[in-house]
Amino acid sequence: MIKNLHIQNYRSIRDMSLELEQLNIVFGPNGTGKSNIYKAIYLMHSAAQGQFSQALANEGGILKVFWAGKTRSDQLRRMNLAVETETYEYELQVGFVEKLPYPSQFQLDPVIKEESIWLGGQHRRPSSQLMKRKNQAVFLNNVHHEKVTHSGTLYENESVFGQLGEPHLYPEVSQMRESLRNWRFYHEFSVSSGSAIRAPQVGFRSPVLASDGANLTAAFQTIVEIGDELLLMRILDQAFPGCVFYSDNTGGRFRMMMQREGLSSPLEPAEFSDG
Repeated sequence: MIKNLHIQNYRSIRDMSLELEQLNIVFGPNGTGKSNIYKAIYLMHSAAQGQFSQALANEGGILKVFWAGKTRSDQLRRMNLAVETETYEYELQVGFVEKLPYPSQFQLDPVIKEESIWLGGQHRRPSSQLMKRKNQAVFLNNVHHEKVTHSGTLYENESVFGQLGEPHLYPEVSQMRESLRNWRFYHEFSVSSGSAIRAPQVGFRSPVLASDGANLTAAFQTIVEIGDELLLMRILDQAFPGCVFYSDNTGGRFRMMMQREGLSSPLEPAEFSDG
């Protein structure tokens, strides 16, 4: 669970810290930056996937995502994203390419200036720091709790997570990476007539719902067979009184069906309302 979130110099967010609980609702008028909180969290997830530069490019590049307001000339131009979980604390600082001594068309690449991991709840005490990256140099604790320097070369535009494997050597780094990678984002479900959710899909055991919802029926059936079916049915009954949902499997293709009181035949996904 995310306990604290800190965002600095990202789009419309100058400097913000949020203390979070298990369920959090962010609301406010249009244009106040609500979606930027969501996008900042997604950027950290992308860093853990080794796709930070691509995620930033999808937002328009570093010039578009950097703080759009005024800054003092003596301030470092850094975008700072940090998160504290119950176990670890992670921080990512991103800046601009330094002046290169040779011609390059990659002058607007994002550069990971600093990256750190601490034990959670330790207020970033030096003794609690498990990893520190400064540009392309990485200092971290190994499995024997020894301070070591990573000997490999890092790409400056990607996180340590996408370049440093070896979980048997650096277990804390691996655990933090997996924690970020396991975050799920369900912001862009398509419910149009051509949506994958509305068409039969080849089913396979799916303990996690895909970000586009394409495996919805398979995820539903996985819970029915190996999860808490009673809890699932109770929640659905509260949301849709008088309705029963089930998976129809024809030749290995799954589709969600809904039987409603008063109707002689079940409804298919193409007939479901958008909600």
